[in-house]
Amino acid sequence: MESEERAAPAEDLAVGETGAGESPRQTYMEEAGPQAGQENSPDMEPAPESGMPALAEYALEQQLARGRRLLEAQMQIIQSVDPAVKSLADLRAQPEFSRFDRLVKSGMAISDAYKLACFDRLSRQQAAAARQAAINDARAKEHLAPVGGGQAAEDGLTDEIIRNYRQYNPRWTRAQIAAFHRSYKQGV
Repeated sequence: MESEERAAPAEDLAVGETGAGESPRQTYMEEAGPQAGQENSPDMEPAPESGMPALAEYALEQQLARGRRLLEAQMQIIQSVDPAVKSLADLRAQPEFSRFDRLVKSGMAISDAYKLACFDRLSRQQAAAARQAAINDARAKEHLAPVGGGQAAEDGLTDEIIRNYRQYNPRWTRAQIAAFHRSYKQGV
């Protein structure tokens, strides 16, 4: 139990709680249950309410509430990394769940186990998103291209201007087109 408490984030313990209680890993194990390959052990089953003193019942409720808060905090971290994961059911549906489950059972924090188990897939998704953002950024600036559909050369002629002049005078060279174009622009 002590190693599980050390796996909890330090900010959760600094809120003013003593650190006693369930870790998010325990709450995960409790909720994942047999689907995660975990047999229900007697210490995870709630004690019967009739034989428990009120103070012990209150302490158990506080521990469970703290465990739920820690689990929610871990799930928020996972959501920031992978927005598709919104619940434990979503975690079970991930292709890397068996590796994730082994890491959590070995004592690793839930968010760290998810990051480690899904690192390859998440990094590929992040690279694809960055690539798409770069493409979108480049496309957003296409409207800034010069009129005439291409880059103007040193003489101020674009490919489209040259095509238009050669349509009427197919034998003209680029130098002849440039000279005529300059005189045309001066006369206008």
